[in-house]
Amino acid sequence: MNDEAKQAAATQGHRNRSIRLAVLTSILSKFGTVLLRIISIPVAIRVLGMEEFGVYAAITTVVSMIDMMHVGIGPALTQGIAKALARDDRRHEQGIFATAVILSTVLTLVAALGLATLVFFLPITTLFGENFAPFAGSMRRACEIAIVIVVVELICVVVERARDGYQETRFNNAWGAAGNFLGAAGLIIGVKFVPTIEFLVLAINGSVALAKLANTIHMMVQRSYLWPRLSRFRRALVKPLLFDGARFSVTYLLSAAVEYNAIAYLIGRLVGPEKVGLYNVMITVHFSLTGLIQMITVPLWPAVVDAHSRGDAAWVRKSARRIHLLAPAYGLAALVGMVALGPWAFPLWIGEDFSLDRPALAVFGAYFTLHLWRHVNQVLLLGIGEVDFAVRVVIAESLAVLAVVAWGLNHGVGLFGVYASIALCLAAISAWLYPIRFARSMKRWEASLSSESESESRATVTPEPNSDPASDRMPAGAL
Repeated sequence: MNDEAKQAAATQGHRNRSIRLAVLTSILSKFGTVLLRIISIPVAIRVLGMEEFGVYAAITTVVSMIDMMHVGIGPALTQGIAKALARDDRRHEQGIFATAVILSTVLTLVAALGLATLVFFLPITTLFGENFAPFAGSMRRACEIAIVIVVVELICVVVERARDGYQETRFNNAWGAAGNFLGAAGLIIGVKFVPTIEFLVLAINGSVALAKLANTIHMMVQRSYLWPRLSRFRRALVKPLLFDGARFSVTYLLSAAVEYNAIAYLIGRLVGPEKVGLYNVMITVHFSLTGLIQMITVPLWPAVVDAHSRGDAAWVRKSARRIHLLAPAYGLAALVGMVALGPWAFPLWIGEDFSLDRPALAVFGAYFTLHLWRHVNQVLLLGIGEVDFAVRVVIAESLAVLAVVAWGLNHGVGLFGVYASIALCLAAISAWLYPIRFARSMKRWEASLSSESESESRATVTPEPNSDPASDRMPAGAL
């Protein structure tokens, strides 16, 4: 085996080990996440009631919209770090990290200031609807706390995305697990003494922000050479980071903002806090179940970027086959489980306020399965550089989902109609556009690699001028 083959094998081994370690630590993290959610939701609903829990859900829904006002620089940083490592370019690594952190901090603070201004000057009923009038005072205080927490989270998330680029997702997972366990413990201990919406925000969301801050400090201790000094800020990187960040922001945030935040907000305004509380319960179920697939896809994306940068098409195709089999199988298993056990398990967990029947759980399961299929194909497309195509699909699909669901809510459809509408839109758009595009892109890329390989082979065997062995012979008659 020559040196180049040994290097390629070592790189593949590192890539595979990083994914395995990320999955193993993610099991602990997801266990903590599930534990926090399993505890927080029934405790909050039993102490506060479904209506006040819906108030908490509405607050977190609106405050998290800072994520949409804030350009998604994090994913662009992941890609930039992965490519810098592939080229062994330390200077670019330092520059892109410092630029991303400084730029992200400024944008986050501006977005938070804008939202805080709205919360301070506008009546709660104007922001959330007349149904929330009885909770105006506590909502305003909880919104102020939540804005501070979200600012800390978003600044630290950029560091998490840098860790993904280093294929060190295992550290994100470990710190995330610690935050979840802390939140669960704080909630159990404190909710009996402070049964308020404000405390719920602090216990659940504050613990997550604290863990992210600890992770940020840990990484800066490990990699002190990355400290984001102003002298390392690169103006030339601002435009690429903003442009790529905006594109990644669309692919990663727009569909979630529509399917979770915007629809929850519409349900709150048009139906009331009780239904938005129930919708938030199912969002939590969705997050918890999706987290098991994300244990693989979060470290898979930077690994695909790395493989694409190195021309390792065989590894990408092998990984795609595995995830294409795993995601739909897992989604269908979850669908069957929810339909079979949901009407018994959910009321046991949540209480008698849970009111979704089997048909509603079935369409939710269909939506969940289609979401997983979209997610894994989008990860693969982004990994091989098909960002612009993903952006166009996400925008079209999100607008379709929002329009169809808004029309349905205005005509009195329940949560069954909401989930059915989302599932139909996903089935009609991303479910088939993404895999077709990935298959075609892989063929083009492999053809390009094959062409380059043939060109290199011809260049190797083609003799240089005057290098013909016959030219070393003495001409006839030289003697």
